Amino acid sequence: MKVARVLSVLLLSLLSNAVVSQNDTMYVVQDGTITGKHAVSSYDSIVFYDPISIKFNDSILTDASGNTYTSVKIGTQEWMAENLRATKYSDGTVIPNAPGKAEWYNLSTGAWCNYNNSSSNDATYGKLYNWYAVETGKLCPTGWHVPTDAEWTILTDYLTANGHNGTEGTALKFTSGWNSGGNGTNYYGWNGLSGGNRSSGGTFGSVGPTGHWWSSSQGSAGYAWLRNLYYYSESVFRGYDYKKSGFSVRCLNDDASSTIPGEDSLYLVKGDSVLFVYATTDIDSITFYRPNSTITSTTYSSKVRKWRNFL
Repeated sequence: MKVARVLSVLLLSLLSNAVVSQNDTMYVVQDGTITGKHAVSSYDSIVFYDPISIKFNDSILTDASGNTYTSVKIGTQEWMAENLRATKYSDGTVIPNAPGKAEWYNLSTGAWCNYNNSSSNDATYGKLYNWYAVETGKLCPTGWHVPTDAEWTILTDYLTANGHNGTEGTALKFTSGWNSGGNGTNYYGWNGLSGGNRSSGGTFGSVGPTGHWWSSSQGSAGYAWLRNLYYYSESVFRGYDYKKSGFSVRCLNDDASSTIPGEDSLYLVKGDSVLFVYATTDIDSITFYRPNSTITSTTYSSKVRKWRNFL
């Protein structure tokens, strides 16, 4: 609130020393200078666009088993916002279900199971897959793939550089479902849940304390890289585990260009046309001025995440 008051005083001072339009006008201000002036009658609406996190339309992703998913954009990447539930590879081949301990341990080909072998866990947590299923390159829907170790690092580096240094895991974790004190903010809508796991020997780890997601990168002959979240930590942990282990899977869009690029922006819109664009980093505040009335000031917040019509 203190910043907003200072900006308002600054704007009053600026406008008192400027040639003020006699029409209803919007002024854009940065560092004490009016950088833009637009007649209110020239546009229909003002749109604040925040590219950090865009929730795409429900059910835009469909796997070969007919399951549908939502996705979310974080930085330059578009991630599936739910754990994978596929029972078929993208080419339609059935992925075997391996509920038994010995069966699970003896496999060196792709397989899945539900946590605790209970189908009731599927909708919430998705399935657990061994890395052999990941290795096929056909586990995700067409146009999507299991992220590499490097692509996971791109995600965590983005979180670190954009307000979540040391709390990257908290930003990804869901707001419930974790052991006491371990819930996250789900800042980007990534919906990170503690979905359990299965050891290479077939024993299930419990839901609540940890969440694990495969990468498609091999660590050594018997191991592969993954990312881990823990209820007791705010960080994201890089690790490796046996390929026979069962972990959750998230998919990443193959085409980075399909995500919406850019930075936080303010758009002036008339009908279906964008008349003018400002990067919000170039704006301290916007002021709406009405002649023969009072000056009102609105300070833009970079956390605005939806369309807003002011007129």
